Amino acid sequence: MNEIELRFQIPAAQWAALHRWVQGEARQRARTERLQAAYFDTPARDLARAGFALRLRREGEVWVQTLKGAAPDGMTRLEHNVPLGAAEPTLLVARHADHPAGQALLRLLADLPAEALTCLFRTDITRVSRAMRTPHGEVELALDSGALLAGEGDDARSTPVAELEIELKQGEPRAVLEVARQWAVGRFGLTLELRTKALRGDLLARRETCAPVSESKAIRWTADQTGDQALKTLLRACLEPVIGNASQILAGVHRPEHLHQLRVGLRRLRVGTQLLAAADEVPLQALAAGAAALSRALTAARDADAQAMAPWRAEIAAAWLAERAAPSVEALPAARVDVAAALRGPEVQDWMLALIGWLALPASEASPPVASRVHPPLAAWAAAAARQIKRFERLDAAGRHQLRRRLRRLRLGLELALAVPGGGDGARLSKKEKEQRDQRLARVNAAQQALGALNDLEIGLATTRDDLAVALAHGDAAAAAQAGFALGFLRPRQDQALSVARKALRKIRRLD
Repeated sequence: MNEIELRFQIPAAQWAALHRWVQGEARQRARTERLQAAYFDTPARDLARAGFALRLRREGEVWVQTLKGAAPDGMTRLEHNVPLGAAEPTLLVARHADHPAGQALLRLLADLPAEALTCLFRTDITRVSRAMRTPHGEVELALDSGALLAGEGDDARSTPVAELEIELKQGEPRAVLEVARQWAVGRFGLTLELRTKALRGDLLARRETCAPVSESKAIRWTADQTGDQALKTLLRACLEPVIGNASQILAGVHRPEHLHQLRVGLRRLRVGTQLLAAADEVPLQALAAGAAALSRALTAARDADAQAMAPWRAEIAAAWLAERAAPSVEALPAARVDVAAALRGPEVQDWMLALIGWLALPASEASPPVASRVHPPLAAWAAAAARQIKRFERLDAAGRHQLRRRLRRLRLGLELALAVPGGGDGARLSKKEKEQRDQRLARVNAAQQALGALNDLEIGLATTRDDLAVALAHGDAAAAAQAGFALGFLRPRQDQALSVARKALRKIRRLD
């Protein structure tokens, strides 16, 4: 069977109201049960890496062995349940041998020793649940509270669980999406949670507080895909980098790379949907616009991370110490950007639900070939970038930043269409044309990277000028001296970065 559900994080302030809602007007409609489970994996986490979760769970008086597969669309997972009776059982993977997920798991375990699977963590959850009818089907609301548990004795540790699950029992997947939009997001302000209990329990077992970064990787459309198939490929590839990384940020602990990969995923999503959206496809254009708006909202936070990690910061401090034999003046703390606040808003959560909703739609048989969609906008993007490259020497910092963004958009578009024949007629590329295509992508990428390095330096220069102005206004001679030193250190590097960017852009013009 397929399990179709969405999960949401619950802030403490909303717990009581949510509990009343799930119980319903007549409390006898809700069911309360205690769910105790043990999750199994290899010490190397082979199951987790392959997207499996394998558990034994006590549900009331009955034990159930469950295997779950990955969720490629954010809410649909392969699930196989085997009821085992009242006596506590031992784990037996062969119980899932007749199910596709079980067959894949058995292939994965074939080369591992029989005793490879071990209990890595446990859960102790109290679930309050009830059915809810909608115009599109029946869903189950499940309010989970409790803890994930790992270790024994003095090494025992736990992490709390407070989640709402909305699962489809019968009907259309849109029933889950509509309840999520109206109630979870609209009424209670909850946020999507892509991290499963299995993932969070594994983190606890490994004594980690932060899920691995979901990297946004290059996406390749193919010549035989329709526009609808290309869209599904794009959305599936962007789901984890966008919503998965957002879930970790909303949990309150994240690394700068979570934010960076989230924004890369948003850019890929925006460029891909812009290439695929026809002029009259307002919903798909809205999906692209939502990705752009969220990316802009996160720009200040990402710029702050990039500036904090810039290698030249340590070089400036070392040079200052060597020249003045004095420690660096402690800089004023930068304004903290609340990344989670930008992700928590109902508009953003609605947009994420729309992304999942697009994946849940059935494929259209009448969708035109992807080649007929992507090449006209790519040609227009290339022409706009070429015009600005010709005027590069007259561009100021803002203009160079705009050119960098145009080249990034072009690079991502070329990357997506790398294996798509040129033009709407589907003509195949010759060997020479393929070489030119690959060379063009490489040169656009190099120029965009060079302009990115230049942009980071120019942001650093602007920030340092602000620091100097503040120090002078407050009569802080030491801070002013250090800011002036930093400006003198960065200006020659700006000139060097400009020179690198010029050379990279000349290579694009020669190819054109």
